Amino acid sequence: MGREVLKKPRFQAAVFTLFYLAICFVVFSVSLRTAVILFATFTVVLLLEPWARFAQKYFRIKRSISLGIGLTIMFAGITLLIVFLTTPVAKEASKFYNIVRDFFPSVQEAEITSFEVNANIDRFLSDEDLLAQLSHEEIDSLDLLSKDLKNYFVDVMRTIPANPEGLEQDLALLEETLKERSDYLVIVSSSKHKQASFDEIHGIVANYLNPEVAESLSAIVMENAMIVQSQELWKDVVEYFMPKNIDPAKRRATYESVRNFLIQVQNSLMKFLPGILEKVPSFVTTTGFVLFFTIVGAIYLSYYFLTVKEFAPKLYPKRIRDIALNFLSDTYKNLERYVISVVLISLIVGVVVGIVVQSMGLKYSLLMGLWAAFTNLIPIVGVPLEIVPLVLLAVSTQNLVLVLILLVVLVIVHAAAFILFLVFMKGYNRINPVIVILMIVVAGQLLGLFGAIVAVPFGIILKMMWIHFFSPMLEEEEQGQLGE
Repeated sequence: MGREVLKKPRFQAAVFTLFYLAICFVVFSVSLRTAVILFATFTVVLLLEPWARFAQKYFRIKRSISLGIGLTIMFAGITLLIVFLTTPVAKEASKFYNIVRDFFPSVQEAEITSFEVNANIDRFLSDEDLLAQLSHEEIDSLDLLSKDLKNYFVDVMRTIPANPEGLEQDLALLEETLKERSDYLVIVSSSKHKQASFDEIHGIVANYLNPEVAESLSAIVMENAMIVQSQELWKDVVEYFMPKNIDPAKRRATYESVRNFLIQVQNSLMKFLPGILEKVPSFVTTTGFVLFFTIVGAIYLSYYFLTVKEFAPKLYPKRIRDIALNFLSDTYKNLERYVISVVLISLIVGVVVGIVVQSMGLKYSLLMGLWAAFTNLIPIVGVPLEIVPLVLLAVSTQNLVLVLILLVVLVIVHAAAFILFLVFMKGYNRINPVIVILMIVVAGQLLGLFGAIVAVPFGIILKMMWIHFFSPMLEEEEQGQLGE
């Protein structure tokens, strides 16, 4: 029985397919940047192919010319977005992070990160009282001052290996001090940090601002730049929504319950949010590298894509190429339709959310729109990730009507997006939502955020394998048993 299964063409095609998928997984695991470039290149080609067919059919434009037009428009648009949106989005991200931090409860054990230090500096330099004391020239120089201060604190927060001789001296001093005690434990760090200096901070600030303001601002920066502060706006929100005649004991219990819940949420957010946001300054460099190789790869792959499609079945033995060809063709059609559907819906949702946030009088419409577009690239799981910061932004206004309106609008937007997705995918294979969530979780654990994005395309490939390889094999076995 086992040998018969091994000889079946569909089983052999499945083995070859799994082998090539394993190679892809190894490549993706070894170099995430390479994986992103390869995935982005293939995605661009999937988006260009329908346009090339459309242009050839209705405008009689040659394939090479239509691909050139499509590539030029696509990458010119992406480049312009990166150039003009990176700086304002980074500033909005920093300010929005301040809102998030000011909303949640203060936690004494919270560790300071470089992003939080940068957010503190941005807050100090945007203070209205400070700006009122500055000349126009000094206000124009605040960006340079901000950059110098942030670079200074990067140096301050850099870990310095401890000197072994210094450690021995410290231990000897402690031993002499505690020699009369026998119940003590000494914990010595193997590293240390440089201490911030008022004179050094003042020297930086004085290069840009008048002496009086430089003195006061330097003191503020010295005392508060490396402290996690929170205005605990959650208390005002709870007070706004809490009934006025509630029993004092229930009031205290409610506050404590809400505080404990928010601390748990805060701990979850703080595990990844500062790490993501503090990478924003390096976004341009990384994106530029990825974009360059994606452009080069997309040009070559799109130009030779028809040749690649003809060659792909030859990766399988000749006796199973017909089965492999049907599998590859069906998989390509489903992947193409899925990518187009998700990208279009993400763009639509991002634009709509940005317009909604702006029209409701809320800040950070650009950041929220881009965040909505990005999170909608991750099916199902991306929607809650999109909604949480939007609701938090609305709740911080302490306006119940505004919160309700935003929730209703978001429900309508995503209901329409879901219907649109079903229309786009009509006649194509879809994956069960439970399986989608499971695959996103597993792929996210293995490959991080990139894994969450590629989980569904990988799931489509697996489903096509089931339809073309495994399901027919099982049906053949059942028919054989019935015949006996």
